Amino acid sequence: MQGPGAGTGDGKDERMTQRTWRVLIADDDPAICTLIETVLRKGPYQIVIRNDAESALVALDREGLFDIIICDFMLPGISGIDLIERLRADERTRRVPILMISGHTNYAMDGRAKTAGANLFLNKPFTISQLRTAVNSLLAQPKVDPFENSAIR
Repeated sequence: MQGPGAGTGDGKDERMTQRTWRVLIADDDPAICTLIETVLRKGPYQIVIRNDAESALVALDREGLFDIIICDFMLPGISGIDLIERLRADERTRRVPILMISGHTNYAMDGRAKTAGANLFLNKPFTISQLRTAVNSLLAQPKVDPFENSAIR
């Protein structure tokens, strides 16, 4: 499967660009939320923004599954790491790609995020190109259980 807007020459690019990808953003920084929303709104994305982990979990219960979740490492209340651990413990969200972002440039945080189940870790500040590449990469990959090595067919 190709990511959004990726051309293969076999007609799949047209189908992929027509699909709307649902994105849940959990970040308490309004500037970051606005930046991510502005960048992704230019593509086939439906964006839902929540500024803490609790309301992100409520959005998942009320609005159904998302194609990708972007969350901050440091959130008020439940941390981003705890949010990821809860998502990975739930069979419904276990395979949803998660991009963790953080303003703290610490390799230990990257390791903690991946151990918790994040698929990718992106340090703030990030470029628009880095964000697009990360999101498109996660959406193009088969949905896998981050704790297993096999893809879902």
